[in-house]
Amino acid sequence: MTAYTSYLRAYEPLAAFPAPERRRWERYVASGAVPDRASGLREEQRAAVVAAIGVPPDNEVEHAYVHRLDGMTYVCPWRTRVRAWEAMTEFRRSMPDEIADAFFPKQAAEVAERELARWRSTEPELKSHIVSETWQVPLKWFLAFEGEERRLVLSAERSLSYLTTMSNARRRVARSLAILRRTIEDQPIVEGVEELADWLEEYHPRSLVELDYGGLVHLMDDAALEADESARDVAAALAALGAGDETAAADAYARVSARMKVLQAVESAN
Repeated sequence: MTAYTSYLRAYEPLAAFPAPERRRWERYVASGAVPDRASGLREEQRAAVVAAIGVPPDNEVEHAYVHRLDGMTYVCPWRTRVRAWEAMTEFRRSMPDEIADAFFPKQAAEVAERELARWRSTEPELKSHIVSETWQVPLKWFLAFEGEERRLVLSAERSLSYLTTMSNARRRVARSLAILRRTIEDQPIVEGVEELADWLEEYHPRSLVELDYGGLVHLMDDAALEADESARDVAAALAALGAGDETAAADAYARVSARMKVLQAVESAN
């Protein structure tokens, strides 16, 4: 069982990486060590736990997710330890010390901050290609996709994901941002979409963008997965907002929001 976490990933073409790293990923892809999605999620979770508790890696292989499309290879490095450091640092800053200490010892958090600062100073050109969220899929992520890009697998390894090009994702998010700035007064929502737009700009323009429900599919039965058209609903809400139809926008938003609330409710279920 994988963590109840969703993921937004950027896959860059091999040519976008600095030469030393590009050669390393070329060897990695050629070696056949690339895990499939299901085993990758489980291994990524294990690596994240190891990084969070401060256990030094034992000859750990740096993994990546890989897509091959139209003769091109696209790579999404995990950078698990860096993401764990970032998460620990952000978590402690958002919580009182007495609460944060119950999750991560202060000494471990200090190590994370120090290592994160060292990584950023010694390898400033490297970046994290994955963002994640527990117990839900952030609604703003759906802005980058269209309903036709949904990929649903109902088998032993169930999955629900979307895949699009970076140019499509940037254009859709920019269009959504223009509508939101014009029609709503909720500044945090606008700022959240601005952050998404800035994140997309960090990567090569010929990259791919993927939204993956990850372990959240284990909280949904097949019927719920088949009925989940959240990207289509979010697009309908934006279109209605742009046309001035607040009722239709609210109805579409309520459909996708209700799905996420069902998932979020499990976090606090006894």
